[in-house]
Amino acid sequence: MLYMTDELEEELRIVEERGQDFEPNLEFALSINEPIEKMLYREPVLVLKNIKIIEAVNLFNEKDVGCVLIVDEKTRKLNGIFTERDVIRKLINKGHDIHNETVEKFMTKNPDALLLSDPIAYALNRMAAGGYRHVPLVDENHIPIGFLSIRDIVDHLADYYSNEILNLPPSPHAKQTSCEGG
Repeated sequence: MLYMTDELEEELRIVEERGQDFEPNLEFALSINEPIEKMLYREPVLVLKNIKIIEAVNLFNEKDVGCVLIVDEKTRKLNGIFTERDVIRKLINKGHDIHNETVEKFMTKNPDALLLSDPIAYALNRMAAGGYRHVPLVDENHIPIGFLSIRDIVDHLADYYSNEILNLPPSPHAKQTSCEGG
């Protein structure tokens, strides 16, 4: 029985240490009605439509992003988006020469884009309704200034709902065997 007490004390110590390491910073939690500009968003990786597919894929890795934004050579306005998902769905095992073909044929042309003044809810809407994992952010002249990824939205929601998330049981399948507190 002493072993069980030692084991329980060890588990409680571990839980306490983990709790100390995972303190939410609620001062930065935003409502989904707040403008995107208040949220952390990513710097865009801008390319031209004639970039080779392999070069775009290399940029995904080098810049740690899941998309590149394609801009017009003269105006620098957003023309398209090329994503990791495009690679998986349109290129893998389809016989394309990624070393010589360009992203132009495989990019999403004229993608939905949002302004920094748009509510965060609209980014979530675009991702849910449109099935997008990345939403370009543009200024009033349609010049790309960033993008949001689904990961950015999940991180934001995790911050906003941190109390609910932190108070979940350790497993969704755990069965409570006795009443709490006795």
